[in-house]
Amino acid sequence: MKKVLRSIVVDDEEFCRRDLVETLQQTSQVEVVAEASDLRQAVVLTKTHQPDVLFLDLNLHGESGFHLLHQLPSVPAVVAVTAFTEHAADGFAHDFADYILKPADVTRVQQAIHRARSHILVKSLATKPILNLEINGKTRALSITDIHEIRSSENYVEVYSALGVGLIRSTFAKMIQRLPAGFCLEVGRGRVIARHQIQTWQRDKQGHLIINLKSGANIFVSKRSQKQVLQDLSLLGQ
Repeated sequence: MKKVLRSIVVDDEEFCRRDLVETLQQTSQVEVVAEASDLRQAVVLTKTHQPDVLFLDLNLHGESGFHLLHQLPSVPAVVAVTAFTEHAADGFAHDFADYILKPADVTRVQQAIHRARSHILVKSLATKPILNLEINGKTRALSITDIHEIRSSENYVEVYSALGVGLIRSTFAKMIQRLPAGFCLEVGRGRVIARHQIQTWQRDKQGHLIINLKSGANIFVSKRSQKQVLQDLSLLGQ
């Protein structure tokens, strides 16, 4: 049985907090240990309860929910909950677990919980070697957070990482199975990127979706993958 995640809901509108709490309760996967209506309460309650995940509204009485993150000694997994899409890129830059738009139904909230679990798992594996990769003639041990991108290459996969690029003899499907669920985002056939590496995104003059990684790489999303990527980024319609 999966661990029930302890959470705090932060929103300055009471009816929005109530709606989200009731939706979270329907999932039976989250225990709401506290609710906060402003940044001051959120800081105090988060330090006191040390939740697994924060469901955070990004607009609190004219203050930015992002300010909360700078006041915590240890930041739990964060799911941004907002009525606006313009903060989505900032959310990925802050390494949020997910970004959902109000009002969120139970299916979308369950997806956010799934991504929060994956986010927590990835953080727990941040310094633990997950695979050995030969880079420039040397075998290097990679942790999960070192991985930026993975591409299929016939009987091998190319792994782009913080330590460089290397090949592993494996099928693409088997390689992906070695990674935590929700860790990757498919941007083309046989090509995925690490969600934690997403910095920003935009469209070029031809309307192609481009994802900018924190590593500086610019990734063109294939036409077949674009709709799913937009859904995953909560940007469908943009």
